[in-house]
Amino acid sequence: MESAAAKRFVIPYVDQGLRFWEKISVMFGSHIKEVYFPIQESLVGTGRPALADKHLPEFLESGILPVALLINPVVLHRPVEELSGLITEKIEFYIKSYNITGVTISNLALAGILRASFPDLHLTASTLMEIFNEQQLVMLSEVFDCIVPSGRVLRNFKTLKMLRRKFNGKIRIMVNESCLPSCVYRTQHFFEMSNHEIKNPQSLCSALLNQKPWLRLTGGWILPQHLHLIKEFYDEIKLSGRISLQKDDRYFTVLDSYINGKSLYPHEIGGGPASVNTLVPIEEDFYSYTLSCKKDCLTCDICHNYWAIHKAKYE
Repeated sequence: MESAAAKRFVIPYVDQGLRFWEKISVMFGSHIKEVYFPIQESLVGTGRPALADKHLPEFLESGILPVALLINPVVLHRPVEELSGLITEKIEFYIKSYNITGVTISNLALAGILRASFPDLHLTASTLMEIFNEQQLVMLSEVFDCIVPSGRVLRNFKTLKMLRRKFNGKIRIMVNESCLPSCVYRTQHFFEMSNHEIKNPQSLCSALLNQKPWLRLTGGWILPQHLHLIKEFYDEIKLSGRISLQKDDRYFTVLDSYINGKSLYPHEIGGGPASVNTLVPIEEDFYSYTLSCKKDCLTCDICHNYWAIHKAKYE
């Protein structure tokens, strides 16, 4: 049995009944730091379509696993001053009712208010804050206990090393879902995903990826079998997938694989629309190379050729 300090997996709430979560607790409870779920949608959007929450009250009442809130829109729909009172009131309710232990947040001003209002609450800087340099750490270090580095630098050994050296708190990596490293559609994509007036929002990068599918290899994901390559640079592991892991068998397979280091192909990890979506084996030598390459995709053809060779093998 792992100690409380060794509980380092942060996993998404999906709207399954209590038996599902009881099974998660029995099989993996010693590894689970918290289950995260979005704060009330009418208060703050999440950059994702609204998800089912029929079973959420039952799950929270059970107290079967530690829980944390997600408040991470790319852009707040109202000024912080207008939202903070409603948000702190809601958080106070969750703390008293369900022993919420932490909040992942994407707005520094709101995080400062929460730090002052709830000094014991564990605050995590969302990956959507795009944290990747030293100057940002000057702004963040006195507010956040933990940071989730930008997906654009998860495959950047030099930057991960810098963040580990310079940030005094915990580092959490999101392993199984990522946009393209420097996607020019990102902000608009998240807006459309969270705008309930837009029915069936589509991925805005799909045409680009049809033309240049090898770009999928550059994303900020890391397979279970390759975690050891960056093990010195993180403290906690976050599974994404509030949409892609809704089926219980997929959820258990992905979680088990990351906890126990079982090999998966990239299309099996529950990724998003820019992830590898077909069978392409990722050899460790290739993945290791991408951790320290110059990211000069205009002139480098390593990923392009790798995609072409391995796609030809399996088509």
